[in-house]
Amino acid sequence: MKFQKMTALLLAIAMFGTVVGCSGSENNNNTSQNTESTVSNETEQSETKNSSATKTDSGKTLVIYFSGANTKSSDAVTGATQVQGKDGAVQHLAELIHNNVGGDIVKIVPSKDYALEYDKVADEAKAERDNNERPKFEDLGVNIADYDTVYVGYPMWWYTLPMIMYTFFDTYDFSGKTIIPFNTHLGSGDGGTYQTIKEFEPNATVKDGLAVSGSSVFDDSTAKTVKDWLNGLR
Repeated sequence: MKFQKMTALLLAIAMFGTVVGCSGSENNNNTSQNTESTVSNETEQSETKNSSATKTDSGKTLVIYFSGANTKSSDAVTGATQVQGKDGAVQHLAELIHNNVGGDIVKIVPSKDYALEYDKVADEAKAERDNNERPKFEDLGVNIADYDTVYVGYPMWWYTLPMIMYTFFDTYDFSGKTIIPFNTHLGSGDGGTYQTIKEFEPNATVKDGLAVSGSSVFDDSTAKTVKDWLNGLR
């Protein structure tokens, strides 16, 4: 009889502990959610202040782009000022992509600066194309071999890739990597350049690119266009 009373008492204590434990769990969950929300807000603020530091941990994704506006007078790695105009269109598109995919973002900087005036750079680009030149570029400051996925951006120059991009693909071996091209244009779309990249890098996976009209890059809708395109790649 005493044994039965003792057993009943132990069962009552166990049940009380279970109820207390559940109640404590709910309180802990609420505390955890509040803490998680606070940490999330702090993390978002930290990422806003230093997005490069928080998004490059994996070291697997690179956004790299060329624009005639890229010069040796500015830093070749992320942080350049956006330019509202044709010269900043590729950069703006690259930054929209980088904001979504993270990783590193790097500019291809020519060893010899291009003219910033439209007519002059158009003449320079045509001469390079006609002469099948391979313009040199500055050290990128990153090792391409470290990345699995590389987003490659450029403007259309005379219906094809800028010749400095030919130099770029001549220089690096992308075998086993994924290349995702993007470009700005004035009506020619990608001009067949995505296929050209596939021919340059037959041992890489080249996915469907994104071609955006230079006249609409700075439209508010472009951010959604970029996000939809990226979601379609996954």
